[in-house]
Order: sequence, then structure tokens, then C-alpha cells
Amino acid sequence: MLIKIENKKYMVEINELGAEITHFINKETNQDLIWNDPDGTIWKRHAPLLFPAIGGSNEDKYFIKDKCYSMKQHGFARDYPFDEIHKYGDTKVVLQQHATSKTKENFPFNYVIQVTYELTQIGLKAEFTIENVDFYSMPFAFGFHPGWNIADDLSNYELTLVGNDTPIAYYGIDPAPLRNGNIDILDGAQGQTIPLSYSFLDDGLVILDAHGVKYAVLKRKNGEKILKLNIADFPYLTLWSPEKKCAPFICIEPFAGLPDKAGKPVDWYKKLGNTILPAGSHKDFNLVIEPN
Repeated sequence: MLIKIENKKYMVEINELGAEITHFINKETNQDLIWNDPDGTIWKRHAPLLFPAIGGSNEDKYFIKDKCYSMKQHGFARDYPFDEIHKYGDTKVVLQQHATSKTKENFPFNYVIQVTYELTQIGLKAEFTIENVDFYSMPFAFGFHPGWNIADDLSNYELTLVGNDTPIAYYGIDPAPLRNGNIDILDGAQGQTIPLSYSFLDDGLVILDAHGVKYAVLKRKNGEKILKLNIADFPYLTLWSPEKKCAPFICIEPFAGLPDKAGKPVDWYKKLGNTILPAGSHKDFNLVIEPN
């Protein structure tokens, strides 16, 4: 089922499967910010939510207290419906996904994911709440993986990080989509601005250290702003576009979590980037998307 919220400026469509945004249309320009692949040959998704894993796991496995579980790339929440939906007027919807016997085969915890999408005059406010309703602390990662449409060659765009003045660092990837354990300074960055290009992303995803970053701003190199993301609740920001396809979109992805370091399956209680959520508590991740 598809759910629509709208106000005078924007219309957003959400799929109950994964609570995934499928369209984000600026009514004044009739432009859709979100990628849609008409034949599925480039990337069939739009803006999936990633839980309880981000990126790859060694051998597609991980450990919880010496017990091994299977886990595919980016977890499973995007492939299950949100089973409780409440709409508030035309502009707001709240969706929840609850653990089931099926999810517990791969993730042995009782969890609730609550997603709130609300349109305002400046854009879309998204609130993601992860709740641990189990009796044990719960390790997890959470991420938002939207594809943002671009009108022409990626080399005409740049991304600026606002709020942190230290040199931009990134986490080495090798072999993709796993980390190699290195953290390096990003060559080519101009202060807090990253010139974008297809060649920059043709070797795979680029994971930036976003600790202390408040906003990420995508704009043309002529200064025209495309969108602004408030990512203060997310310590990492990933950039990706399908390798060597010159696709007309770029994923700018706020992450609270990381892929595995290449090697053997790891204990999620000890994994870098994971949140360890105490029993009976919750963790909020807030995001604001402001179109130009």
C-alpha cells in the first residue's frame, strides 16, 4: 500500500513496505527529488531504511553471545511491511514495524521501529525511533539510504558539510562493501566542500566521518542549492552511485553504523559504529530534508 502526505508545496509518497519514500515532489517545479528506476536496470530502490545492519557483514553472518546469525547487506527492515500505520491530517503519517518470529530468525530481539514523516513549509521532517522492548540490551545499526535525482553530470555538483571545521575523514573500503580498517583524510576536498564526480564513486561507496556535522548541502558548482539535510543525529554520511553507470542520481545517506571490517564475522556488541540499546529504552534519530 502506498501512503501520500502533502501540503501546498510538497507531496511525499511512502510505501508501507519498509516505510520507504518513493516520491518527494516539489509542486512548484513539478520535480521529484527521489530516484525512480522505470525498468529496474540501474537501482530498483528509492530511499530504503537500513536496520539492524548497515553495509556488509563478513560471510553474511554475525555473533550475539557466541551464537551465529545470518544477516544480509543492509539488514532486513526494508523488506518487511510496517504493520501499524496512523495518518494525521494530510501532512503527517506514523508507521511502525514490530519484530516477528521471522525477524527473530536473523535478529533475536523484540524491537519496534517507529517512523514519522511530516511535511512543513520548508520540507520533510523525519523522525526514526528504535525501541528495545526486550529484556536484554540490543546492538543495532540504522541508516537512511535515499537516491537523490540530479539533472545532469555529477561533476557539476558538490557537497558541503557544515558544523565541523576539521579536515574531512573517510573510512577505507576494501573489498567493497567491507571496511579495511583505515581512516584517512579525503584528498580533493576543498575545506568542507567535496567536488563530486562519477570517477570519485566508481570504486564503490565513500563513508565520511560526520561526527559534529550539522548539515550536508548538495548544490551545483554555480552555487544553486539542490537540498539540505540536517544530519546532526547521524555520526556517518555515505556517498554512493552505481559503479560505472553514470546514473542520474546520488545517494547521500545518513548512517548510525558501519559495515564490518573485512575478516571474520564479528560480535555485534563489540562492533564499531553500533548502538547498544538498553532493555526497555529507545533511541531517536531526527532528520530534516529541505529542498532548494
